[in-house]
Amino acid sequence: MKKIFWKPRSNKTTQANTGLKNPESFVQSESGLMTILALTFVMIVFAVGGFAVDIMRFDRERARLQYALDRAVLAAADLEQNLCPKDVIKDYLNKEGLEQYLVGEPVVTPDLCGSNAVTVEGYRRVEAHAEMDVAMHFMQWWDVDSINTTVTSVAEEAIGDVEISLVLDVSGSMNNNNRLPTLKAAAKNFVQEMVDKTEDGKLSISIIPYATQVALPDYVMPFLQTSGQNDHANCVNFTTAEFATNTFDFGLVRPKTLHFTPWYTYDRRPTNGLVSNEICDRRAGRQISILQKDATVLKNHIDSFQAGGNTSIDLGMKWGLTLLDQSFRPVVAALAGNQVPAEFASRPSNYASNDAMKVIVLMTDGANTTQYEINDPYRSGPSILWWNSDHNNYSTYDHVREQYYWHNVNYTDWDSSRGWYWGRDIWQDKPYGNDTYNVYRCTYRSNGVCYQFDRRYSETRTVTDNNGDPSFSVQLDWHHVWERTSRRAIRDLFREALGRTNGDNWYNNAVTLNGSSQKDPRTKALCDQAKANDIFVFTIALEAPQAGRDILWYCKTDENTYYNASPGNLPDVFASIGSSIRNLRLTQ
Repeated sequence: MKKIFWKPRSNKTTQANTGLKNPESFVQSESGLMTILALTFVMIVFAVGGFAVDIMRFDRERARLQYALDRAVLAAADLEQNLCPKDVIKDYLNKEGLEQYLVGEPVVTPDLCGSNAVTVEGYRRVEAHAEMDVAMHFMQWWDVDSINTTVTSVAEEAIGDVEISLVLDVSGSMNNNNRLPTLKAAAKNFVQEMVDKTEDGKLSISIIPYATQVALPDYVMPFLQTSGQNDHANCVNFTTAEFATNTFDFGLVRPKTLHFTPWYTYDRRPTNGLVSNEICDRRAGRQISILQKDATVLKNHIDSFQAGGNTSIDLGMKWGLTLLDQSFRPVVAALAGNQVPAEFASRPSNYASNDAMKVIVLMTDGANTTQYEINDPYRSGPSILWWNSDHNNYSTYDHVREQYYWHNVNYTDWDSSRGWYWGRDIWQDKPYGNDTYNVYRCTYRSNGVCYQFDRRYSETRTVTDNNGDPSFSVQLDWHHVWERTSRRAIRDLFREALGRTNGDNWYNNAVTLNGSSQKDPRTKALCDQAKANDIFVFTIALEAPQAGRDILWYCKTDENTYYNASPGNLPDVFASIGSSIRNLRLTQ
């Protein structure tokens, strides 16, 4: 019988089988080596993963602490809040459950609380520190129980350089419905708030009160070239082309607005007074203020406002834009240190430089109405009127007749000793009192005028004053005529002397009237210039009619810068504009 022996195919099987039965051979088994490697790898992954979890927890807690502190510091630095900045920080952290990690007291500059939190410095800087130990779970295996994190947050809130033109309506309708007193209060609060919350030297405010015209202070006039004479106030007339540009051209010769009134029928020459309700208002409260920073100076100017006259939004806007335009800088530089604070010598800043935020606040309660300009040849030079101050009468010269008409001088007088009237010719060769004149026996008289003379009987007379001395008439220059005699009163003199048609023709030709059809496009062109140069235009329609609201809606920078106001909410409107300006120019 043959014996059969089984032989394993390989040693691996034998070794494996043997290994299962013989622990001493385990170290020589490949299966054993793979198990150690796997366990080592698992431990490494577990350790790394745990380390990552701890790092993630640490970063989360650090970020939570930093975020909470940042929010707290930003809120504390807000110039709009009147709480103590340190209390604000603690309150924010307490609500997040993190107050215990605050290190020391926050540093606040200036360190003011309560009602004093609104600082005259116009800025606030807040700095705070916090420290936290974040517990570790997995790193404890390496004896790391916690990791310390320290965070710091600093916030500074301040308004950057700001140039503001307050263009405010002071026309006659501002006397209605308590508008002017309300405007004064609201504008003064606006000025005070802006000054209080702006660092000294960063804010300049110009005030442009406008009605029919805009008046300039005397110290500006040497820089301008003008024609015509007004000894009482300073206003200039612009050409239509000038309303299409923001640049102020000092090379142009501009007509000076004369002292005159187009309204009423009165003559102030007998009393040696000036016409009132004049186009270029001589009251100090009507003059512009140029780049000021002192709240008291600005508020006193606002307090001096008096309402009267028509509405020229285009002229108000023209000067508001001019005082923000870099072309006006030579004037400001020359005035710096005297009429303008010295630190504003380099203002208005360039548009492109973005050195300053430029703002126009344009307010009206009306719409563009008529503006009046005196035309040549009635602006200067000798007029056709002569004045006798002893007898308070005019003489009008007729170029056609080459003779003079004497106003308020009787044509006839009764001679009781002879029993007849003496009469004179209506037209005379000289102004009243400048030469002797003849009277003749009147043979036919009607309504005080002698129509038939008996020239065989005559007398030569001399005009004298109360002392018996000769009394003379003087020829008036046109600007002297205008400043004491209203336009209608002059017309009536010419109607009497030259006839109604000639008087009315003079009345219509002597003065140009610019109405809304000319002034609305001018205003819009100026607003286009403002927007093109990134000037923020805030507009306030104070119970204005639709035409006025339409203009202001066009001029606004965006829907958020237009306000339809009433006297009741006007203070809130100005407060909102002030807040918007600060928010637009905040640096944090």
